[in-house]
Amino acid sequence: GLLRLATPSSCSSVSYRNAVMMTPGTPDPVRADMNLVAGNVAAVLFDFDGTLTATPGDAALRGRKQVELSERAPMLAPRLRALRDASIVVGIVSKSTEKTIRSAVVEAGLSELVNGPVVGKALGLEGKAGIIEDMLRSGALAPVNATEGLHRLLLVDDDVRELERARQRGLQTFAAPKEGGLQEEDFDELLAGLGIALPTPGREGRAPPPLPTFGAPQP
Repeated sequence: GLLRLATPSSCSSVSYRNAVMMTPGTPDPVRADMNLVAGNVAAVLFDFDGTLTATPGDAALRGRKQVELSERAPMLAPRLRALRDASIVVGIVSKSTEKTIRSAVVEAGLSELVNGPVVGKALGLEGKAGIIEDMLRSGALAPVNATEGLHRLLLVDDDVRELERARQRGLQTFAAPKEGGLQEEDFDELLAGLGIALPTPGREGRAPPPLPTFGAPQP
């Protein structure tokens, strides 16, 4: 589906007001409602397990994480590069250890594309949202600074509770599928919401040509 833009009308909707008033006993938010991208993003922070990899964190084995990331690297690399080339900081915030994440990223050949912080053991009472806010205030997300606000940060995660906490603090959010990690269509939807065109093979750094109109006479 299409991304929901963060307009005043959407933020004042019944579903949004209910989400802000969530308690620990409230059912999980609807995954599709977490795709709230308004653009003007300075940094994208990805979850690792179940987002960049295919298996959610509670079911992932350390060795399997490296294998999955390497298997998915051909899909991930051009899309991460498109973010980097758009001068967007790309980081990872995960409950996995930093060592596990970095070794998997290096093994998959993606280290040059993750140009932002890699934060492991992202656990806390305020969730990743609290950790990200602390990072912003401390300068860990430079060149993004605290005066620009959390609204210029985007969290991509398969955990809808993490996304809801992030949205309540003002971050933009995008939900990975419940299973299988980000797929091509998910990542391309995210890029489209950010106004970023994915270069076609062999044309990196240039805008892709317009799609042909099938059935139309060719010159």
